[in-house]
Amino acid sequence: MNTRIYMCSIIFICMYVYIHIYMYMYMYMYMCTYTYTCTHTCICMCIGMTGSTNKASVEAEQAGVGTNITMTQPGRATTGGNSRQAMVADSRGAKSECPSAGLNAHVTSLDLLIVGFVTCLAVTTNGTWLVCTATALYTVSPNGLLTLLAGHTSEAGFKDGQGSAARFDSPAAIVVDGAGTMLVADSVNHTLRKVTRTGAVSTLAGNGQKGYADGVGNAARFSFPKGIVVGVDGTIYVTDHGNNCVRQVRPDDGAVSTLAGDGKAGAGFADGLGLSARFDGPAGLALDTDDHLIVAEINNSCIRRVTTAEGRVTTVAVSVIGEGFADGKSATATFHAPMAIAVDGNNNILVADFFNNRIQMVAGAGAHVTTVAGGASGKVDGPGASARFDQPWAVALDEHGRLLVADNNHSCVRVIEASLAPPGQLLAAKVLLLQVCARSPHKQYCACCG
Repeated sequence: MNTRIYMCSIIFICMYVYIHIYMYMYMYMYMCTYTYTCTHTCICMCIGMTGSTNKASVEAEQAGVGTNITMTQPGRATTGGNSRQAMVADSRGAKSECPSAGLNAHVTSLDLLIVGFVTCLAVTTNGTWLVCTATALYTVSPNGLLTLLAGHTSEAGFKDGQGSAARFDSPAAIVVDGAGTMLVADSVNHTLRKVTRTGAVSTLAGNGQKGYADGVGNAARFSFPKGIVVGVDGTIYVTDHGNNCVRQVRPDDGAVSTLAGDGKAGAGFADGLGLSARFDGPAGLALDTDDHLIVAEINNSCIRRVTTAEGRVTTVAVSVIGEGFADGKSATATFHAPMAIAVDGNNNILVADFFNNRIQMVAGAGAHVTTVAGGASGKVDGPGASARFDQPWAVALDEHGRLLVADNNHSCVRVIEASLAPPGQLLAAKVLLLQVCARSPHKQYCACCG
């Protein structure tokens, strides 16, 4: 009897161990499942997380970049129902086709239930969209929830405060610093504002009066600040549109100094070092992967590069040869009022070409300019060449390499899928996915774009 009980116990234990080992191996094998592949872009699902990656991120992982990175809000493997991710993928409710080699852009529309034009866009590392109108700042969560974070739906003004008690006047750009604080170029108020995650608004620099003056906090003066980015060391950079220069701001006390251009010298066009350089209507601002500033210059219709270390200005694309439209080599291609820019993880510069109603791309080395999407004025979704915009005003890249475009005269956000790499700060958050895959003996299931 004891022998039978002993044998039954042994059999039960063996079966228990076998089942659990089998389940573990099954889960481990499919921990990193290769689900969806494009020519240049792929989506992997690793332990329930999704991420878009490319060769650049593979190289980053191999170099050991991002060892300590964590994702504050992992993505979802599926996007059913009415989630914003599903709408972004294809606002018609169907899954978008995978882009083929090259740009092969595809444009869709997303109409937001907000009042007024979309004046600026940004995407946080957890996938939340930040959307500004002329008087308010909204968030759009990954599941599509639109929330008024700060400001008023229709009333402009200049006032610090909590949430809807605060006032803005035509914010032109927004960025998120390393601590999660939002920084806003409040253009018509001639100030830089800070917004916490809970919607508390304060003024970092400027005091609402137009002018040109370096100084600390409210002693500084701006004239219609248009673009804003945060450098790798936390320094804030601003395109001071009306003063035709680029300013830098200390994040702790709001101390403002001029990095390039001279607000006292007036408009012009000249490459050079620091105050000897000249701009005419600097607007959109982005940071490339080398920590250089990329400036969209409206009135000179060109793209400039500014080194953050010394303020040296060079022309990336289009010397001053007149306004118009032409793709081609950077020295002969033309823009007509480039309004906003974004830089992807491969240092390709995406340009909102305002009066040409196009999204242009300047290749990473700055040697060639091509049209990603757009042409004549209108609102048409579809393949890039047949898509239509009406004065694209702002752009931002999301964590999947999709380009968000504020279509000014249609008060909506357009979404372009074109096999772009996520920008550097969002690309880094995806390295974690590759590291998980690399540790798996079944990593062939996630051998994305290798």
